[in-house]
Amino acid sequence: MNFDASQIARATGGELLRDAPAGPVLTDTRTLVEGSWFLALSGERFDGHAFADKAAAAGATGAVFSREVDGWTGGEVRVADTTRAYQDLGRAARDRLKGPVIALTGSAGKTTTRAMIALAVGELGHVHQTVGNLNNHLGVPMTLLAAPEDAGASVVEMGTSSHGEIAVLADIGRPDVRLVLNVGASHLQELGGLEGVAAEKGALFASARAGDLVIKNFDDRRVMGMPTHPRARVLTFGSDPGCHVVIEGASIVPETLSTRVALRVDRALFEFTVPSPGVHLASNAAAALTVALGLGLDLRRAADSLAAYEPVGMRLRREELPGDITAINDAYNANPESMRASLRMLAQLPGRRVAVIGDMLELGAGEARMHREVVELAGSLGLDLLVLVGPRMCAAASPGAHAFEEATDAAPLLRDFLTAGDVVLFKGSRGAKVERVLHALRDEVT
Repeated sequence: MNFDASQIARATGGELLRDAPAGPVLTDTRTLVEGSWFLALSGERFDGHAFADKAAAAGATGAVFSREVDGWTGGEVRVADTTRAYQDLGRAARDRLKGPVIALTGSAGKTTTRAMIALAVGELGHVHQTVGNLNNHLGVPMTLLAAPEDAGASVVEMGTSSHGEIAVLADIGRPDVRLVLNVGASHLQELGGLEGVAAEKGALFASARAGDLVIKNFDDRRVMGMPTHPRARVLTFGSDPGCHVVIEGASIVPETLSTRVALRVDRALFEFTVPSPGVHLASNAAAALTVALGLGLDLRRAADSLAAYEPVGMRLRREELPGDITAINDAYNANPESMRASLRMLAQLPGRRVAVIGDMLELGAGEARMHREVVELAGSLGLDLLVLVGPRMCAAASPGAHAFEEATDAAPLLRDFLTAGDVVLFKGSRGAKVERVLHALRDEVT
């Protein structure tokens, strides 16, 4: 999406010092293309103004600065705060979008559900969506600014780690469709317990307008208790027969490490196979189908499209290790709820099953108890080998357990144990970097 100097000044309330033609607004000189506008973000440990020369060398037509930059001769808009200006430009980009904006948040499953929603609403045409984990105060405006104005729909993931973030993101994106997946034990240290998490996630519903579509997970009582606009349209998904989209069943297909899902809308039954293991994926799929229902789309087409889902990044992704060993790479992130779901999924598979589980971060005062509970569950599932990595998991280990403070130190044990036909799960918080064990088993450089 392109902006010229006057449009940038108007959107940001900035001062237009020198005019320049329209171009995309970018913040990273490594991705600048000729004709772009460079917006110099600044933070505690970086200052984009220091890269003005690189922006000029890349062919930037203009720049958004909060202070004078020596030697800059291109177009320029001067603002008080470049972060605020970037968010204001995100708001302006959102105003140009013709298709619906669909926003989602939750403690677990956001990225999986975002990808499923993009498939389910494909009938609308090109679907723009969040890339990677760009779901914060900078990622959301970046997502909106990257969207083509004629996108059939935009699916925007919204994340949070502190109070007030979701409210800001909802104000930037002003979504037509608002989905809260769940409330779980994530970012407890910053948000102050589950009720704090619920209050923060609920800000997405609290800012809804009359006519907005609000989608709630019936199986999460905290989500169901979130208030919203009295004239918003509310749809539900979950296991209760009264939901608008009912989860009739979900089962893992061991031979293909996929999941068979059955959803019902009124009298119509929709059955399909998601090429990733985990019965909890049925809830993600139900949420996506509820979005399609709320937008009045062809539900058979939407359900069939979910069979084309592919795991995003390190989220229940099947990978093959040398020696005919199957790895389930779920190492992107973890909290107690997602850890339990992944362990129970592993326990349903045939053959020898191995779990490599790492620390769960940002759990606050209850982290020791939560780690113990996860370790106790893992020990009760009849797994053939349980490997704990990271200081928090080591502290929760029982005497004689296979526990390693450094993740890669677990690789020799696994090399000796694993044989053809084994399935091994890798799961942990992003900071735990459990995937380093997987890399070591492949003899990759870590």
